[in-house]
Amino acid sequence: MKTYTRASQIALPTFHMTTSPADETRVRQAYANDGATSCEARVALELKYATLLTPTDEFSRRLVSYQANKQARLHSWLKYKEGFSAQLVENLLVKFGVQPGKRVLDPFAGSGTTLLVAQELGIDAVGIEILPVCHLAWEVKSRYREYDLAELRQVKEWLQETSPGLSSTGFPHITITRSAFPLDQEARLMWYAEQFSALAVGDLTKSLLRFVLMSILEDISFTRKDGQYLRWDTRSAKAQRRAAQRLDRGKQPFKMFDKGRILDTKEALLTGLGQVIRDLESMQRNGELYGSQELIKGTVLEVLPRLPGEQFDAVITSPPYCNRYDYTRTYALELAFSGVDEQAIKDLRQELLSCTVENRSKLERLQAFYSGLGRQADVQQVIQVVAANAALQEVFAAVRMRGMRGELNNKGVIQMVEGYFTELAHVIFELFRVCRTGAHVAIVNDNVRYGGEIIPVDLLTTDIAASFGFEPESIFVLPQRKGNSSQQMGKYGREANRKSITMCIRPDS
Repeated sequence: MKTYTRASQIALPTFHMTTSPADETRVRQAYANDGATSCEARVALELKYATLLTPTDEFSRRLVSYQANKQARLHSWLKYKEGFSAQLVENLLVKFGVQPGKRVLDPFAGSGTTLLVAQELGIDAVGIEILPVCHLAWEVKSRYREYDLAELRQVKEWLQETSPGLSSTGFPHITITRSAFPLDQEARLMWYAEQFSALAVGDLTKSLLRFVLMSILEDISFTRKDGQYLRWDTRSAKAQRRAAQRLDRGKQPFKMFDKGRILDTKEALLTGLGQVIRDLESMQRNGELYGSQELIKGTVLEVLPRLPGEQFDAVITSPPYCNRYDYTRTYALELAFSGVDEQAIKDLRQELLSCTVENRSKLERLQAFYSGLGRQADVQQVIQVVAANAALQEVFAAVRMRGMRGELNNKGVIQMVEGYFTELAHVIFELFRVCRTGAHVAIVNDNVRYGGEIIPVDLLTTDIAASFGFEPESIFVLPQRKGNSSQQMGKYGREANRKSITMCIRPDS
């Protein structure tokens, strides 16, 4: 029998096949925290699924993040940090035995990694995604066989030979993006946008050029994507204004942040377009495979319930994590450039799966939506499963208690956590409905911690899936587990949160 090295989340051991009294004691000590809240149900959950927790070297943190896509053809065109890698998708498709003729679903499709891999392998696939940025990425990447390479090379030559002008048209800023660019770079960016629109090239090439412009926004700006928000270089007017305001109030200045060299717009464009052309030259030589792939635009909570049942042979996905990361802020530059205005971004934030402190409860809306579909019994079943899950209710109570004690830096965490798992339960319920018998499901997620309370997202997801009829197979625990969230580091240190891939299967009825 293969021997595994034990892995841990804080003091939590990762079991394989058996547990011991010492293991149980360590689990209890880790969850107990300061004793202010109950941990019994979470301890019981750890012990219940102990035999499934399996440390693995097969799936690294690099594979389950964007890191492995940085050098991947096609997938590297947009820096979508929250996505997983093409190699992970391919590995899972092989593991699940999914071949042409089978059908795959990714309900949180992001920049389309699952669909693109399926396209290259000739496998049918459906994705669901709400961010407009991701739909533009899918549109230009999925049509890689159709581009006129000679036309693109001519555009690159024009770029090399032409000095950029300065546009008088400003970037379509929203509040949180203002002063994101050096003024000269913003004027050049918009000049290129105008020139690309007027070039005597095909519409497909124009779409690709606009996408390349969008893909370099971070490189030519004072900003860097930093999970919950855009981080601003100290050289930016916004950072300097904030620093002055803090000094006026007698506060210490922010820590200096230098993102490094800010690229010139022409340089960044040439680099980006050069990479695109090299990828297309390589990929267009491949033989064409058959298959159908579709990315559906909308919130998963309303798109998924409308899909016909029992049609998918596998699900590979990574939902937004319960970590306060706000995609509408992280990708604010790209969204604004795509024409999404201030109000549309606020609306979009509420449509996303609840993962920020600004999200409001969607429960009443979900009840009305399911009622409109004539499926009142289904939504009630989901509500009952959430209410009956002892570990989940213990988490809700513990987070509320931490809020009452002033141990959360934002009380919006309470509603976020409750909304996140309630909505995720609806998604898992629908996954069971749309999966065929024997379908495999893989869900990548991170555990989190708030107010010192460990929230075992992987185990809760597994338990909810089992409640709806899935058969849990394994929970692969990844090596090189990331540190604690930024909200926790000051008080609890950089303790590891378990990152896992939850695997389950829809059994015979």
